[in-house]
Amino acid sequence: MEWLLELEEEFDQEIIHQKETYVKKMSQDYYWYSPILKKTLANRYGDCVISPRTEEELIEVVSFACKRKIPIVSRGGGTGNYGQIIPLKGGIVLDTSKLKKEIEIKDGTATFQAGAKLGFIEKTLRAKDQELRFFPSTYMKSTLAGFIAGGTGGIGSIEHGTLWDEGNVLELTVITMEEKPRRLKVKKQEELAQYIHSYGISGIITEATIATAKKTNWHDVLVYFDSLDEALLFSEKLAISTHLKKRLVSVCEAPLSNFFTPLKSFTNDSQATILLQIDSKQKQDLLQLIVESGGMSDDTFAAFIKEKHLRVSDFSWNHVTLWWLKEHEDDTYLQGRFDPTCYLAQVHEIKRRFGDEVLIHFEWIKVKGQIVPSSQPVIRYSTDNRLQEIIDGFREIGIKVSNPHTYILEEGGKDDWIDDICTAKKENDPYSLLNPGKTKRVSTKQFS
Repeated sequence: MEWLLELEEEFDQEIIHQKETYVKKMSQDYYWYSPILKKTLANRYGDCVISPRTEEELIEVVSFACKRKIPIVSRGGGTGNYGQIIPLKGGIVLDTSKLKKEIEIKDGTATFQAGAKLGFIEKTLRAKDQELRFFPSTYMKSTLAGFIAGGTGGIGSIEHGTLWDEGNVLELTVITMEEKPRRLKVKKQEELAQYIHSYGISGIITEATIATAKKTNWHDVLVYFDSLDEALLFSEKLAISTHLKKRLVSVCEAPLSNFFTPLKSFTNDSQATILLQIDSKQKQDLLQLIVESGGMSDDTFAAFIKEKHLRVSDFSWNHVTLWWLKEHEDDTYLQGRFDPTCYLAQVHEIKRRFGDEVLIHFEWIKVKGQIVPSSQPVIRYSTDNRLQEIIDGFREIGIKVSNPHTYILEEGGKDDWIDDICTAKKENDPYSLLNPGKTKRVSTKQFS
């Protein structure tokens, strides 16, 4: 392609990558969690990878691409699950990982460049008596902008909510996809929503300011119950407690946790488990609640985690799915929000209809101030049609499904802000060059 030769003439060779194996690697995420996406996205790649070292260099790349009508897909850590970063129309994979500087940390807020890894940000904050409010289980690899543009919530969402909750994302710097790119400072909540979970179709985030929390000394606990119902009822009691401060309430139906290989000495194939992070000052209060609820815990668990340099985040959220897939590679998962007023009845109906085809995994979170049972159940996959029947079954009984088997933004179930996202895209990306094909609302006929 002629534009690749022009690219080499105009930019430093150090930031341009055309080796086929590398381009293919950088064009992918964890889309293979889905057997449907695994088939539809397997052979979609960019034409090259560009890794700008400064925001100014990134802007020059954007201008170059826009003048030649070359698609751009922004990439952070590549830890998404829906094919968000997979180029459908070739073009440039814009690797933002070199934009990773700390810009400013104040009491209660932190500003970093887009490519700063959340694990690095957490370590930096904790050295200053602060911490991230919440983060995905992939936080050691996930980048700040990648999480904002492709994520939802995570460890800590039980206290602080999700990316959409007001006061979590405070300001974004966004570069538009134009021949003369604009540098936007976005602060208003309704405008921030145009870029949260947008797959990067509405603009390229280069900096972000987020709210932080005061550092807490977290204590890791694994709780066992003989039945899933007992585990769920205990987890609800803990989740809604205003007395106990927690960062994680993660429930697994047996035998899911028995596939957490590093924790084999603590798990079995018959008991439901709850993985917790609790304020270390409240260990005795938690122990009393466990005993009152008929559960059991192992006093040596926290010490084991520390001694082995493990992270409980690696056994929660979508890492639960990942551990299962290591030994059941043909299976998959769903994402759904159960109704907090009748979630137990919904679980019973799911088990009645589908039995062990669905293995329950809950993550309790806060959404707009309400504690709700979010879920990422493992699905024993057989056919696409059967998977759709399970999705339909979830919806029939009132579970809000966020479908992880589509790369189309508005089909994923998190579409509350899709109109705003597409409005911003039309204003910021007049030729529809940013991650084309990820929404049905904007025409990409010029790339067909």
